[in-house]
Amino acid sequence: MRCLFIVNPSSGTKTIQKRLDKIIGQMVLQQIVNHVDVFYTQKKNDAYQQCLTLNPSDYDFIVSVGGDGTVNEIISGMIEKNLEIPLAILPGGTVNDFANHLSLPSTSRQFIQMLKDFHTMKVDVGKVNNGYFANVIAGGMFSDISFQVSKTDKERFGPLAYYVNGIRQLPTQLHTSLHLKVKTENEEFEEDARLFMITNTSQVGGFKDITPHASIQDGQLDLLIIKKCSATDMISLFKDYKLNAHEKSPFIRYIQAKEMTIECDKDIIYDVDGEEGTTFPIHVTVAKHALNIIIPHY
Repeated sequence: MRCLFIVNPSSGTKTIQKRLDKIIGQMVLQQIVNHVDVFYTQKKNDAYQQCLTLNPSDYDFIVSVGGDGTVNEIISGMIEKNLEIPLAILPGGTVNDFANHLSLPSTSRQFIQMLKDFHTMKVDVGKVNNGYFANVIAGGMFSDISFQVSKTDKERFGPLAYYVNGIRQLPTQLHTSLHLKVKTENEEFEEDARLFMITNTSQVGGFKDITPHASIQDGQLDLLIIKKCSATDMISLFKDYKLNAHEKSPFIRYIQAKEMTIECDKDIIYDVDGEEGTTFPIHVTVAKHALNIIIPHY
């Protein structure tokens, strides 16, 4: 088989980059592949543009090495170019929500075994305005934290860099207030909110089961809104989350839909798989089973 590695060398920590030679060597030695190409990104959208240059017959599968942003670019390029070949993900970012939701291996040995088994699964991809997302769109409180953490801090501290920065900004972030207008195929409503997130998976920002009913194969997206509430209420909500009871909180609105449009009264920057989004209204739909992912065969 022929394989293309698309590597973001500036993503997350440096440890994953040091393991690449060993992983590729073992893939060849164990006759998983007979040809490997490696493409290193240098700037934003390089991974996306590289996928647009490919033809379906060029490779038997692609490997993403990076974080959620790298996965987003590769998925976007593959769908735009109608590349139906499987995608493997070697998590190398700061948080890796998409990979963690799928329980993808992080060790070299487990990753190589996954490629030997070559078990694949069709998964959904979200479409937002003119782009795509694999994991999440989030706006409001704390949603811009990832844009403010330096590359150096990400490499040095990993996910802790996000949490520390969030704590520093807590007094300001608690005053975030948005007025949202939401329309789905089933309902329309308005809500004063601190935060909204549209998810394809259940994990956001390293936190598991934020949207507990999210499935990457159900043809639906999950919308969770934290309503406008006090700092005391936010503490109560966090306690509910730790008990897996936040979905029933009076400060939460949680729905599922195949199509959503969200309008906001403020011109805010929102997060799309760790990258910036700026255009409202946000219109999202589901590309059901649009991507073929290589997953562990348990």
